[in-house]
Amino acid sequence: MLDRNEMREMRLLVLERTILLNKLIEKEVSQKISRARFEGLEKLGKQQPNAILIIGTMGEMIPSYLGLCMNMDRSSLSRMIDSMEKKGIVSRRADLEDRRRVLISLTEKGEKYYEILQDIMAEVNASIAAFLDEQESREYAACIKTEVRILKKIDSKLNAKE
Repeated sequence: MLDRNEMREMRLLVLERTILLNKLIEKEVSQKISRARFEGLEKLGKQQPNAILIIGTMGEMIPSYLGLCMNMDRSSLSRMIDSMEKKGIVSRRADLEDRRRVLISLTEKGEKYYEILQDIMAEVNASIAAFLDEQESREYAACIKTEVRILKKIDSKLNAKE
């Protein structure tokens, strides 16, 4: 068990990681998305590019899972999905296996946006990766895998308690 100082240090490191990711990646992604508007990508809300990337990666999904992925409450999520549906980016349909459930997926227009956003993410990742040598890239990938493995372990133990 970590002592109080170790826990504080861990919280500060997580905060610093978040700040650096926002500074290095989110800012550049936002700028590239703004520039992409001139190439046919209409103005998207702040959370919508992430939603498109998640839905595009996962495929058809229930809105509550998207909300969980994005840490959004139901009302904000519903407003965002409504807005994306009005723009023709996503569509809703009833689940054939359980009519009470609704599934969301990308439309043809949403798929085009997904491709544009994937290209933007690849550009940003490549520009950042250019600052790392092969060994650093491998170390960083291993670090991320370790972090995800540990977080999954914590998540499964928390779910077991519920």
